Amino acid sequence: MLKGSVSVEEDVSIVASAQPLSRDSARLRLLYELGCAFAACVELDELCALVLAKCRDVLDAGGASILLLDADQHELYFPYVAEAPEVAERLLRLRFPADRGVAGAVLEHGTPLRIDDAAADARFYGGVDRATGITTRNLLCAPLRVRHGVIGVVQVVNRRGGASFGDGDLAFLAALAGSIAVAVENARMHAQLKAQVAALERAVHEHNELIAIRRELDIASGIQQSILPRAFPQRTDFTIFATMLPAREVGGDFYDFFSIDDTRLGVVIGDVSGKGMPAALFMAVSRTVLKAVAMTTTSAGECLARVNRLLCLDNSAELFVTVCYGVLDLRTGAFDYATGGHAPPYLLRDGGVERLGRTPGMVLGIIDDAVFGSRRVPLRGGDAIVLVTDGVTEGMDGGGAVFSERRLETVLADATAAEPEALIRRVVRAVKQHAGEAPQSDDITALVVRYHGV
Repeated sequence: MLKGSVSVEEDVSIVASAQPLSRDSARLRLLYELGCAFAACVELDELCALVLAKCRDVLDAGGASILLLDADQHELYFPYVAEAPEVAERLLRLRFPADRGVAGAVLEHGTPLRIDDAAADARFYGGVDRATGITTRNLLCAPLRVRHGVIGVVQVVNRRGGASFGDGDLAFLAALAGSIAVAVENARMHAQLKAQVAALERAVHEHNELIAIRRELDIASGIQQSILPRAFPQRTDFTIFATMLPAREVGGDFYDFFSIDDTRLGVVIGDVSGKGMPAALFMAVSRTVLKAVAMTTTSAGECLARVNRLLCLDNSAELFVTVCYGVLDLRTGAFDYATGGHAPPYLLRDGGVERLGRTPGMVLGIIDDAVFGSRRVPLRGGDAIVLVTDGVTEGMDGGGAVFSERRLETVLADATAAEPEALIRRVVRAVKQHAGEAPQSDDITALVVRYHGV
């Protein structure tokens, strides 16, 4: 529950466990706190300060910083740092050419780097050490990638105790970099969400406890809906539409779509076990972690495997999530997908409906070493991919009869050529007509992407 007088650090501590954390648990907790910060509408400056401080602690590093690219000046600068005060003051004033140092190499190639001996690495730029008076022994550096390219890097320096960083440290930082990049790109949205939370805080103080809880649920529902994509791009190579109708004020279903790079589109649909606020919170964490990991992987199966390991690190609530994640290559039409305990997609082609096969895998968040595979399907111009949660196929009428996969396939077959938005509206209307006066039994979520070809 968000409180008007609670700081970001205190607010995070409300939802996080008070038990001592292992190294792996602390790392998952950092990703968890970042997901909570998104839902709590934290401003960008405050969010970056929190993330860097936590990142430095869980990686046992001497310092951490975010470097952003000034494209006009072709320079890198330090807007956010977690260092000793005198070092931080110098870093905040420092700029250097964007093609210099390890940061410049990561910016140019978009690949995370681990440097065990900075002085012996030809890419290392000593100007920062000379300006700050520190000595960099080793470091990790990962790119901040958004839809239009790399906008900067995040780096940590000097592992405490004289040791070097490991491959696991670099993988963790790379995953975290995806979330930081999302935060930078969506700062405006966070400002809008913060205004909504401020309205909730006023309501809590003005009304009695029951009304306050009601208002909190209403605002939480609005926040949950607002963090899901609501604007759908108008493109010549594909069209897309999605919807999520929660059965309660907040739901455990989610969908998302995002550009991995200029030629690849990621699409995902998921369903968290349970209902209410715990499921909604785990949904926000799952979506944030998956999107971050997706930016650093090429295979849908590999992405789900890494997300599963992160979710298993500290899942004290024993929740799990089913996921169907796919990557569409807009140049070739190749659709690479993986099903983590979720129903596989439907392929609409030439007036027909085909249920694609499941891939190796299971629900995410239970067994950390579960194996996930993927499958590739070539799409032709005009083909469509349909993803749904079980709230569609298992929607019940008053007598307990489910809508069923058969009814869904009939609706899809009658509208294979429809635009994604029209197709989804027909599916939702059919499910509601089947339910009649019966209350909605589960979240209803669907996503359709139609590939038009190059």
